[in-house]
Amino acid sequence: MMTRAARTLAIVAALATAASTAAAQDVLPSSTIQATFRGVAPAGCRLDAPTAPSTSNATVGGLAPGSAEIAFNPLVGDDSAPLGASVRLVLPAICNQAHTLSLTSVNGGLKNAAGPPPSGPFRAVLPYNVVVTWAGEDQSFASGQGATLMNIGDAVSDVVTVTIQLPAGGAPLTAGTYSDELVLELGVAG
Repeated sequence: MMTRAARTLAIVAALATAASTAAAQDVLPSSTIQATFRGVAPAGCRLDAPTAPSTSNATVGGLAPGSAEIAFNPLVGDDSAPLGASVRLVLPAICNQAHTLSLTSVNGGLKNAAGPPPSGPFRAVLPYNVVVTWAGEDQSFASGQGATLMNIGDAVSDVVTVTIQLPAGGAPLTAGTYSDELVLELGVAG
């Protein structure tokens, strides 16, 4: 016959076995959840403010994102012939996909606001040359060409270097104020 203590122990053991069997039936051996993440990086290009690490017969100011002001002083010598000058601009840039870099001279060179010369050996436009370096490529451009375009097949984060050279000598320039706008545009392709 079972003593009271033995019966209590047998009842507790039976209850514990029943509870663990029920719990084992409710818990799965493993459980998973799958999370999906999504986001979009829009195509884009950016040019930061330029610096002018080197100049010759030129003054550079107004350096800000999207602008630089370059003055050639003096533009001509006593004989009215161009003295020549050079400027190197460096612009930090990034483009996160295939893209283009275009360079455009609005006037085709430094152009006299007064218009063409009346006659004689004088001229009213001073063409200049540009070398642009971007994404490991160099491209030369003469302002008289109007524009040039570089097609870059990859994303790039680097600096664009623009070297502008005004030639010395040649036919003299008529008196007046000479100007041009050189427009550099970095844009996503397609």
